[in-house]
Amino acid sequence: MISLVRSADGTIKTFSEFIDPQSVLGEGESLEVLNTAFDEFAKKLVLSHAGRSGETIVVPRSSGDLAVEVRCPGENGVSLDINGTVEMLPLIDGQAALMLGTEEAGAFVIKPADNRKYCPAGQSLLVIEVV
Repeated sequence: MISLVRSADGTIKTFSEFIDPQSVLGEGESLEVLNTAFDEFAKKLVLSHAGRSGETIVVPRSSGDLAVEVRCPGENGVSLDINGTVEMLPLIDGQAALMLGTEEAGAFVIKPADNRKYCPAGQSLLVIEVV
């Protein structure tokens, strides 16, 4: 079982195997208990590059296109927020690749667009910095 902390607007703020509502909940937040294993919930949406997920990845400028692996088991599509722009990505067998260019220096912040369904943290958040 896991516990979700939802913000006042219903988006997922965080999740854990155990949360003490006395010390964690802020104004307007709510606690939801799900009969799901922590690992299963954490892998509902996984964004990775070269096997790395949930961290900032630094790549050199002009190093060619980057493939971001997207895994979302049981889904045929997922909306991702890429630097504030929402893009719907079709999935085949719950998977896809998102191609990003490295011609310009900057950062790609990739996270789920639907924060009511997916927590924008851990393996569902990927930052790629092009330097």
